[in-house]
Amino acid sequence: MIKFFRKIRQNLLSESKFSKYLIYAIGEIILVVIGILIALQINNWNEKQKEEKSELLILKTLQKDFIENKKMYSEIVDKQQFVIDNCKSLIKCFENKVVEYKRDSIGTFIYYGAFNYYGAEPILGSYEALIGSGDLKTLTNETLKSNLALFSSEINQGFEDEISAMNLLNTLNDEFSSIGTLFLDHKLRNSMGLGKLKENIEIKDKTISDLYQNSNILHSLAMKTGAELNRLKLHLKMLDYSTEILNLIKSELQEKE
Repeated sequence: MIKFFRKIRQNLLSESKFSKYLIYAIGEIILVVIGILIALQINNWNEKQKEEKSELLILKTLQKDFIENKKMYSEIVDKQQFVIDNCKSLIKCFENKVVEYKRDSIGTFIYYGAFNYYGAEPILGSYEALIGSGDLKTLTNETLKSNLALFSSEINQGFEDEISAMNLLNTLNDEFSSIGTLFLDHKLRNSMGLGKLKENIEIKDKTISDLYQNSNILHSLAMKTGAELNRLKLHLKMLDYSTEILNLIKSELQEKE
């Protein structure tokens, strides 16, 4: 093909047909440019295909992570609400200061409320890897990228109160140290390998009465309940983010697959 065009050029030049040669040369240049443009278009198409495959893989990986995150936050919200309810019930006991009030339930309020703490550990490995590698730009949905960034930044708020929450937990453990195993329910005793304790109402009432005189417990309980409520709000927000992110990922996958 190249020899064919070269022969045409030589014939035109030998016949002194310069104007025709000029038109031919321009045509040849146009053909070369068209060839380059086609090659670039093919290359761009190939690159786009690679990017789309990469984005598809990223979306599926993120989807897997956030399915787990949503499940975790759904479970922890229920558990945390249980802790808050028990803390509130225990506060009522201390406010009433009536020994007979909820006598049979106070152990549940103490061990499942005052002594309980749930912390969330969301999965962010895929998102952090995307940031580290610079591949986050592969995602074309700006709303999805924004929500992922918000999710990541909000998590830090949850860890900020962990120290104060643990301090309150330790304080309550110290304040309730006098009760020993007196208020352990059968489930907890069994889990610890302890047999059934013979109930002594007099000792139990005396211990409850002494607890009610300790004002430090009520204050710490109120602080813990407030901290748990704040963390519950954060976890509910993270659950909403997880749900929204999953919906965006699902929409993207349906569009691209």
